[in-house]
Amino acid sequence: MKTIIPIVLILMLPALVSAQAIFNPKDWPEGKEGPGAKAWAGVRAKLPPFTAPRTPDGQPDLQGRWGGTWSGDQIEEIPKFLDVTTPPWESWVSDPADGKLPYKHWALAERIAHREGLGREVWSKDPSIHLYYDPQAFCMKAVPRYSQRGYELVQTKDTVIMMLNWGHIYRVIPLDNRPRPSADTRMWMGSARGHFEGDTLVIETTNLNGKMWLDSAGNFIGPNAKVSERIRLVSATQLDYSATIDDPETFTRPFTLNAPQRRQRAADEKDPYAAESWEHACHEGNGEHEQQIKQLGFKWYLPPASPAK
Repeated sequence: MKTIIPIVLILMLPALVSAQAIFNPKDWPEGKEGPGAKAWAGVRAKLPPFTAPRTPDGQPDLQGRWGGTWSGDQIEEIPKFLDVTTPPWESWVSDPADGKLPYKHWALAERIAHREGLGREVWSKDPSIHLYYDPQAFCMKAVPRYSQRGYELVQTKDTVIMMLNWGHIYRVIPLDNRPRPSADTRMWMGSARGHFEGDTLVIETTNLNGKMWLDSAGNFIGPNAKVSERIRLVSATQLDYSATIDDPETFTRPFTLNAPQRRQRAADEKDPYAAESWEHACHEGNGEHEQQIKQLGFKWYLPPASPAK
């Protein structure tokens, strides 16, 4: 068994990172960073006024396939290569203005532990070494990270449906004020309610389980966070996406992420299926893969317990 595990792991790794972009360090000279929230704010400020088209029900028509542009798979600025999935990148935090997540002391210590324990290149079976693995590697998703990969958005009179570009996850968001589940009901994607404010779709999500990271660099929010997303069409081909996270157990103040999302078109216009979202399989929970990961020393990520209030 000891001689088999490393071989299996090598074969398995491409499947774990296949949904993440791969960057070559040679393409990133000293001082280069990918564009983040500040760069997008500059681009957005130069766009001409735009009025969204309407659906037959009179709603702003946001329908289509939208590609996430959260390249680098991180939230805060990464000043140097973390690994091939996380190159130097400007922060996607638009507020606070310094681009930093306003962690409380205990939470920052937890995030530092996540970063230091990332088992991307060093694998250990030493039980004294706590290895952390991005929950997304197990095909999990949560709000607001789902938006990094993009989605297909479909509207009805009473509902907004988001089919994520990872075709095994979707959101159904009622546009009424129906009651939410009880507070002890916890889900990966949480409980969402939406409404329109002018041309902006507003989605408020609670009842998260707190088990998903914000990015692959170990940033996280707690299970009692409230996520308020605002999505607005700012041109025929671009959405302005923002998410404000209010989590007083983990952060000293609310903070906001901001990024563009661009309309995706079929690569082959002659193929009638090229623009459709297709379901695909993922290895989530498959026993064999899970056991291999555990044998290497990894554990399921659980929300850290906040200090006594």
